[in-house]
Amino acid sequence: MEPNKLADEIRALLAREQDGMLSTISKKAAGWPFGSIAPYALNDAGEPLLLISEIAEHTRNLRADARTSLLVRDSKATHDPQAGARATVMGYAMPVPPPFIDAARQRYLGLFPNSAGYFEVHDFTLFQLKVSQIRYIGGFGEIHWVEGSEIINYSAYYDTDPVSRHAGMICDHMNQDHGDALMMFASKLGSIDAQSAKMIHVDGEGFDLIGVQDGGHRHLRIAFPDPISTAEDARAAMVELVRRVRAQ
Repeated sequence: MEPNKLADEIRALLAREQDGMLSTISKKAAGWPFGSIAPYALNDAGEPLLLISEIAEHTRNLRADARTSLLVRDSKATHDPQAGARATVMGYAMPVPPPFIDAARQRYLGLFPNSAGYFEVHDFTLFQLKVSQIRYIGGFGEIHWVEGSEIINYSAYYDTDPVSRHAGMICDHMNQDHGDALMMFASKLGSIDAQSAKMIHVDGEGFDLIGVQDGGHRHLRIAFPDPISTAEDARAAMVELVRRVRAQ
C-alpha cells in the first residue's frame, strides 16, 4: 500500500473510534502487562488524549513507567474482529504540556461532554500519548509497521507554540550530544538515578524527558527558568539550567 494512503487509513481509524485497550506495565505485579479500557480523543496533532484518575491502576503504572500502547479496532467488525482494521499505537504517555492543555481539554470535551466535571477534580489528569510507532493491520495479510512521525501532524502545534517547530531538531541534538546533561537533569530534578535519558518533547515553557532506571522508563517534566520563544532561546535556557543544577 502507498505510504500516504496507509497513513490516511490509520488516521481515519483513530479519528472515528472513541475507545481502546490501554496496556501498561504493572507496578503492583512487576513486569506483567496490564490492560484496561480507555476512552480517548485526538489532539490537534492526532495524538491520543486520555483523561485518567490518579487512583486508577493504569495511572499508577504510567507514573512508574511511561511506556504504553493503545489498541484501537474497527467497532463495526465485532462479528469478525480479525477481519477488521486495528492499530496498536505505541509510545510514551505523559501529561499534556501546559501550552497545549486548553486546546486538548476542548478536544476531549468535544467528544466526551459529560466528562466536564472530571476536569474540576484534582486527581484527574489529561495525558497524551507521544507516538513512537504503530502496528497496523488492515485485514488478513495487510500488516504494517509505521513510524509515529508519519501519522502525527506536529505542524498543528506551531501556531500555539513556536518553539515546537524546532522540537525535533532540539530533541535530536540533546539526545545525540548532551546525554550527560539529560541524565543530570533526571538525577537532580527528578530523583531518577538514570542509566540513560532522552528528551521526547520541548515547548516554550519546558521539556519532557524519559529516564531509564533499572529497566523502567520514567517520565519527567522540567520547566525552563523563563519562557522561551525561539530555538536559540532553547539553547540558552538549557545552558542556564545546566549551570543552575550544577550549582545546587
